[in-house]
Amino acid sequence: MEVVVTAQKREQRAQDVPISLSVIGGAELDRSSLQSVSDALGLIPGVAVNVLGQGGETSLTVRGVTASGPLFAGPSPIGYYLDSVPFGLVHSAIEPDANTYDLKQLEVLRGPQGTLYGASALNGVVRVLTNDADLNNFELKARAGLSTTEHGGGSYRGDSAVNIPIVDGRLAARLVVGRESDSGWINAPIGTHINSIDTDSVRLKIAALPTDDLSIKLSSSYQGTKIGAPSSGDNDYSHTAQQQPINTHFNTQSLVVDYQLPSVTISNSTAYFQYLNDGSLDILPGLTLGDIFPPSTLSTYGLTPGAAIPPLTTRLTSRIFSDELNLTSKLTGPWRWSAGLFYRDATDSNFQTLGPVGLFIPGNVGEKDTSKSVALFGEVGRRFADNKWEIAVGARYFRDDLSLDETSLFAAPAGTPLLHVKDRFTATTPRVVLSWFASRNLTMYASYSEGFRSGFPQQSIVLEVAPSYGPVDPDKLHNYEIGAKGSAFDGKLVFDSSVYYMKWDKIQETLGIAVPPSNAYIVVNVNGKSASGMGVDLAATAHLAEGLTFGINFSYNNLKEDAAVLSQGSILFQKGSRIDASPAYTGGANLQYNFPLGQSGWSGQLQAIGRYTSSQNQSHVDASAQQGVSLVGDAITTGRVSLALLAPSHWRATLYCDNVNNNRGVPLRGTTPELNPSTRPRTSGVQLEYSFK
Repeated sequence: MEVVVTAQKREQRAQDVPISLSVIGGAELDRSSLQSVSDALGLIPGVAVNVLGQGGETSLTVRGVTASGPLFAGPSPIGYYLDSVPFGLVHSAIEPDANTYDLKQLEVLRGPQGTLYGASALNGVVRVLTNDADLNNFELKARAGLSTTEHGGGSYRGDSAVNIPIVDGRLAARLVVGRESDSGWINAPIGTHINSIDTDSVRLKIAALPTDDLSIKLSSSYQGTKIGAPSSGDNDYSHTAQQQPINTHFNTQSLVVDYQLPSVTISNSTAYFQYLNDGSLDILPGLTLGDIFPPSTLSTYGLTPGAAIPPLTTRLTSRIFSDELNLTSKLTGPWRWSAGLFYRDATDSNFQTLGPVGLFIPGNVGEKDTSKSVALFGEVGRRFADNKWEIAVGARYFRDDLSLDETSLFAAPAGTPLLHVKDRFTATTPRVVLSWFASRNLTMYASYSEGFRSGFPQQSIVLEVAPSYGPVDPDKLHNYEIGAKGSAFDGKLVFDSSVYYMKWDKIQETLGIAVPPSNAYIVVNVNGKSASGMGVDLAATAHLAEGLTFGINFSYNNLKEDAAVLSQGSILFQKGSRIDASPAYTGGANLQYNFPLGQSGWSGQLQAIGRYTSSQNQSHVDASAQQGVSLVGDAITTGRVSLALLAPSHWRATLYCDNVNNNRGVPLRGTTPELNPSTRPRTSGVQLEYSFK
């Protein structure tokens, strides 16, 4: 079966798209035990997923490129879309984690996608595509599951979807509802299984076809998550004696209008995204105020030396309005082209507290970051030599007007001015691709592309205590790539491969600076020099025999710092070192066997999946030694196995075990063991599915 994608804003066979990409079908996700899009992304070559304590959400790495921190360290270098809704925040890199149920497919594009997807697509794009309402067919489906986690407790989940044609062929609605409750496995003095997670999700899509040439799609979605505490600790134990709840939710609304002309498709997508992340983090568990401050300082604030250090609280809200107009030519001749106009108005507001103002965090701690950006983009391509070759050239012009306004939960001292900072950033990102369609079953390409990430002002706390640090400039990634994809042996072997060299200029990185009176370190954002390296992505799937399929994938990148990075005279990153949260290797394998059970029409499916991610670094400045320290995490190898029983129609039951080898490694090491992200222990369960069309 051929896989169709819309990676280039038009429907194409995945094999014909000159981009390194991976696709997971929605039906496969429905059947799996994967709990979220993050779990699914963790199976894709070249992609690493980390869920960090501060924020409790996903931070993505593609081909070794990632943000320098989850919150307030710059936007993500990886674009993330739910259908036509962009999720990118102004000043933070976390991505809300969507439910995988009733998706059309999950697409991951590796390498810079700046021409078509803009400033957030520095080195990749994740596209979470949900099923549209079907205008012609009624559908009802549901799944329910129970599981248990070692060192934890029982979990459950339930999802359902219904599609109703209202006016046959002209109007339909699709409703998807989900509920998931996951037991935690981290124990602490305040209780057991403190990192439990409860998630509710709702999605409604309406499709209308007023005429054969005009389609209108409305969509609204909501997902809310309550997390008892971050999934971090030492050997599934945390010394924290304080509550660390994290509450997140997002909702989206979108309107997509497509109009078909004889040779051009006109499409306009209007979207609104709202996000809340409200959480607490015990950053110094087990310590008291007297361990850090002298009694004289504490008495100023009416505090005692034996008092516990309060948790760091963060409340981040984001609102994004976007509109994109696309004109796309039909594939009816040697020429193809596309052009578009994009506008975004985004605002991030955040407040942070850590004890009385002035003790740990000097001055006002709230701020509002606003981004108003416009982009104009286009691409033109032409086939020649009997349609065997194609040359395509594209570019995107981007302008981003950013402003920072200081706010406060507390009354500012008389005469204290509130900060107001404005900056403008622009970029032009080109793309050139030469494709050779050797046959229907083989495509080769060579490309040069650039990705761009906008700059941003320093946080207000930095501007108050260290005003010499100016705004962070944009960074840009240059990528040179050669790839081949296709099939052989009558489709029994399918492969996708690429070799690339990337150079990442003016990397947005974080450093620590000491701030009196405690000399505690606060984070500042700066531009490093550059990092570069070669890389390779390989994926192949072979149909070995009737019902037996084996797949393997491998990704390697040699992305390293081109020069040393200093922090207050100390070397934070040595020349030739890897950046933080950047694994050099990822790899995986999967085996699936489908077999009949006699002549009854019943069948079985056995599946095994393995995944490997090499070690990742986490760097910080050691205040006492006045030098940079790099903590090395563990390489993580996990496996999934499942056995499914399929009825002749409607029903499917699955037994599964995730992390079957019970790998308890730490992918990223924090400054204290309680900040170490914890891999979910072995989890076993059963899932029952029903589908009626």
